[in-house]
Amino acid sequence: MYNHQLDAFVKTAELGSFNKAAEAMSISSTAIIQQVNLLEANCGFSLFTRSHRGAKLTTAGASLFEDAKAIIRLSEDALGKARQLADSAETTVRVGTALLFKCRMIPELWAKISEMHPELKIELVSIKEKLGGEASIAEVGLKYDIKEGIFCTISQKGRCGFLELMRTPICCAVSKNHRLAHARSLTLDDLNGEYLVMPITNVSQELDDFRAAVKRRYPTVQITDSNYYGVDTFTMCELNPYVLITQPVYADIHTNLVSIPLETDYTLPYGLIYSLTPSPAVKKFIQAAERIQRIL
Repeated sequence: MYNHQLDAFVKTAELGSFNKAAEAMSISSTAIIQQVNLLEANCGFSLFTRSHRGAKLTTAGASLFEDAKAIIRLSEDALGKARQLADSAETTVRVGTALLFKCRMIPELWAKISEMHPELKIELVSIKEKLGGEASIAEVGLKYDIKEGIFCTISQKGRCGFLELMRTPICCAVSKNHRLAHARSLTLDDLNGEYLVMPITNVSQELDDFRAAVKRRYPTVQITDSNYYGVDTFTMCELNPYVLITQPVYADIHTNLVSIPLETDYTLPYGLIYSLTPSPAVKKFIQAAERIQRIL
C-alpha cells in the first residue's frame, strides 16, 4: 500500500540511530541505510544529518516524518477495512435500507434462507434516500449488497442483478381533501384534467408506456416529472391537488396520502436488486431466494 522504505525511515527517526533501527526491525544496519538512501534519492533531498552520534532529522525530514506516520497508519487502516470486508464477504449480506427501500419481503425470505444457510448473517446499512441513477447503481456491491425495491427496466437494465419477487400495479395517491380521495378505484378517465406527478422518462419502460397511454388519450393532461420519490415529493402532493402515480407497495411510506387502485394492466417488477459481481454470501442468498420463489 505504501513504499516500505518509509518503515526504515520512521524507525530510524524514532530511535535516532541506524543501528538501533536495524536491531528493532531485525535486519542489518546496511539494509536500513540502503532503504533510507533510496528514499532520499527518490525525494531529492536529505532526510537526516548523520554523525558518529547517530542520525538527526533535517527540517524536511521532520516534516516527512509526521506525514509518513499518517500515511502508514492510513494504509494499515485501509488494509484492515479491506481485510474485514473480504472476510465478511463469505458470510455477511449487507442489506441497504431507506424510506423507499424498506425491507417488506426480505424478513420472510430471510427466515427460510437462514434455515438453508445458517452460516449467513444480515447486516442492515442505511442508504441515501435521494440517491438515484448512476450513483445508486454505483453503490450496489460497495456500500451495500442488496436492496429491495422496484427494478427500473430502462435505467438499471444490464447494470445490476435483479430477482423478481412480485409484480406491483400502478395506483394513484392523493391528499385526503382531493376530489378523488373517497373513490374506491379509478380509471384513466378519472385522470382527465388532473395534474399528475410521475418519475422522469427513460427510467421504467412500464411507466413510460403508461405515460404514453395517458397522453394519447388526454393530450392536455399536465404531468410533473420527479427525479425521485421522497418525503418532499409526498409533501408536495399532500399540499397541492396533484395525483401521484405510485404503487400500492409504497402506501406505507406516504401515509398522509390516500392510495387508490387504478384500473390498468400496467405492473412493475419488484424484488431484490444486487451487484453484477455478488460476493459468495450474496450468491448463496440470491440462489436460495430463487429456490424459494420457484417453490411458491
